[in-house]
Amino acid sequence: MNKIIELAPSKTPIIAVSSWISAFLVLSLLTLGTLITTYRVGMVDPIWPTEPWYLLSQSWSEPSAGYFIEHIHRVVGYISGFAILGMMLTSFLANKTITSKVASVFCILGVSLGVAIAMTSIDRTKALADPIGAVNQMKMRIGLGIALVSAGFLLIQSINAFRNNQQHAGLQLLALLSYLGVISQGLLGGLRVYLHALVGPELATIHGATGQMVFALVAGTAILATFPGSIPKLEDKEKRLLPFIGWALVVALLFQLAWAVIVRHGGQPWAQRLHMIGAFIVFGIVAWLSLRMAGSTYARAFFKPYTILLGLVVFAQVVLGVEAYVGKFATGKPLIQEAVSFEQATVRTLHALTGALLLAIAFSAALRISQVAKYKGLQNES
Repeated sequence: MNKIIELAPSKTPIIAVSSWISAFLVLSLLTLGTLITTYRVGMVDPIWPTEPWYLLSQSWSEPSAGYFIEHIHRVVGYISGFAILGMMLTSFLANKTITSKVASVFCILGVSLGVAIAMTSIDRTKALADPIGAVNQMKMRIGLGIALVSAGFLLIQSINAFRNNQQHAGLQLLALLSYLGVISQGLLGGLRVYLHALVGPELATIHGATGQMVFALVAGTAILATFPGSIPKLEDKEKRLLPFIGWALVVALLFQLAWAVIVRHGGQPWAQRLHMIGAFIVFGIVAWLSLRMAGSTYARAFFKPYTILLGLVVFAQVVLGVEAYVGKFATGKPLIQEAVSFEQATVRTLHALTGALLLAIAFSAALRISQVAKYKGLQNES
């Protein structure tokens, strides 16, 4: 006997398409960022911000491949930002009333305009000699103020809609967080270049970690937008336990991500130890969650894709992690942070991307589990 609950929200194909396009672009952005860290070419051009067409105006005789990787990374960042902006617009335009649609669009454009004003407050010529003095403080404050006020309004609107169980409220909240995340990620990336001489490589470490979080948010939006027409009923015990395990896995992966970026950027021994211990913890939680989902009374088939994906990806991540560690720390030679061969670069890049994919799958699984556990709809038994 199957117990199925029909979902109230209607299907959202436009939001789903825009979400998957955004997820693909963010994954491409993440890949380029990982290559930049792998080859240590993040500071090949200290000029920031640059226009999307900046690379076309430069000399193509530049000998460093890292220069092109860095600037292509910036271009893909612009494209990803516009794609996520489109994803957010489609989700907020799904509102029922004209008033809410107009207010949402106005505030979304306000966020984008504010960020643009803040970015143009920097005199790039002066910045090379005096980074702090090159900033037009008034223009920066006005731009950030417009962006923060607009984002605050959208956040309040999304949270209220979510609390009132309005249609598409979850998608709106995730899309908004994705957009704010990619904007913050772009600013962090720029400040990592702009303030490198003043604050050192710490911003690069934070920038590397938040990129994977943004990808998880965009992927979560895409998966929720393509949610099927019906979801299975969970037993009371499963409603309590499965969400706990799912979010415990997300938290464990976030800690693991913190140790990972420290290892990639600095190689500190304490971070290496914590990262190894974290790998065992993550593997154990994945096994626990997979067994629970596979043993679910009514939702076994529904959770099967997540069970398979989590198992395959965590296995690949462990194998790649061992290879990355051996190639970087267990060669018997002095530590060299940047990759010195194509094989090393490939392993390190794949390890970082697989970690991002694992976080995205875990986050999506936790969202799905929570939605199934909390959804209150009509129950049909057959």
